[in-house]
Amino acid sequence: MSLFYNFGLIDVTNKQYLKDSYMIIEGDYIKQIGNQKELPESYLKEGTDLKGKTVMPGLFNLHIHALATPIARPPILNIEDQSKFAIRGSVHLQQYLKSGVTFVRDMNGRKKAETGLREAIRDKIVPGPEYYICGQALTMTGGHGSNTGRECDGPEECRKAAREQLKRGVDFIKLIATGGVMSPGNNAHETQLDEDEMAAAIAEAHKVGKKTAAHAHGATGIKNAIRAGIDSIEHGSYLDDEGIDLMVKNNTALVPTLSVDYFLFKHGKDVPQYAIDKAKRAQEAQIKGFLKAWDAGVMIGVGTDAGTPYNPHYGTYREFISMVELGLKEMDVLSAGTINSAKIAGVDEKYGSLEEGKIANFIVLENNPIEDINEIENVEKVYFNGELVEIGDVEYLPHLD
Repeated sequence: MSLFYNFGLIDVTNKQYLKDSYMIIEGDYIKQIGNQKELPESYLKEGTDLKGKTVMPGLFNLHIHALATPIARPPILNIEDQSKFAIRGSVHLQQYLKSGVTFVRDMNGRKKAETGLREAIRDKIVPGPEYYICGQALTMTGGHGSNTGRECDGPEECRKAAREQLKRGVDFIKLIATGGVMSPGNNAHETQLDEDEMAAAIAEAHKVGKKTAAHAHGATGIKNAIRAGIDSIEHGSYLDDEGIDLMVKNNTALVPTLSVDYFLFKHGKDVPQYAIDKAKRAQEAQIKGFLKAWDAGVMIGVGTDAGTPYNPHYGTYREFISMVELGLKEMDVLSAGTINSAKIAGVDEKYGSLEEGKIANFIVLENNPIEDINEIENVEKVYFNGELVEIGDVEYLPHLD
């Protein structure tokens, strides 16, 4: 049993900052939490004094590509052996955990390396956050992501493709509803998998209690995915008013991945010009749609699409900062990146907030990010499953700020 006291607790569920807090950890779980005035003086002598620092739940990143290194052209890595992909992914996942991210969703596997990597983390062979995988993303023949995804056409083939991923033991299913920004030749507005194709795959996931997510930029593809029953829209660049209304009606979440443009425009001089041009065209519409969705009450989660060009795996902090820069309140953004993201992933019973009975995944910050969201970048300590995370320098690319 471990006791921590004398810290400010960010309660992301009730959106409040609780001074003079304490927390008792037993094994992986939070046993007790409250104001330290409730504790006998003898308890304090045995505990860890956090000296007024801030404690909050571990961060979430709902949209990553753990097996991709954020170089100018990540697809050139596809020739690598499965074992090298797994090692690459292990390094990236350590970067997440060291930076305070205790839960991630990987949006596309490569050569099944992600399956063994997930099990290695769960078996404590290598360190890493809670790692949810979708296996191969489902895409139409020749569609966005077809170089690594599972190509499928027609409802029955899409149903079979979803069952294949589920047989592998994936945690959720990802579908490609539109073209992309980073892939050549595909316009982001293009619809790809049709509504009935996605509905067939989504039904298979939902039958066994698994969530679904759709890569969707164009307005028509977004609406197709929502009507098909998707749980979250990823990116949502050209989300329109009709799409927002559908999201509210169907309780569909949005993971906007705003960080992509920040890192791409700042560092992407070697990225193909078509990708830069497509991203610039999409950015203005994306910001407008995102803010409208927020105001309408759409559930928003945090995801960065890390692994895309120059979009680093330690950069989750940037998504929080970007949202605040667009006018959102700090506390609302902290809730989006913790408890709301946990709800989107379907894991809020165990993760996403610091409450009695939940897993003890939390971070310690020198200062309060409610007062300055930039503090989210300065994680002092990370606790995962109740234990202090101790990871050395795992950065092997130049630091991008």
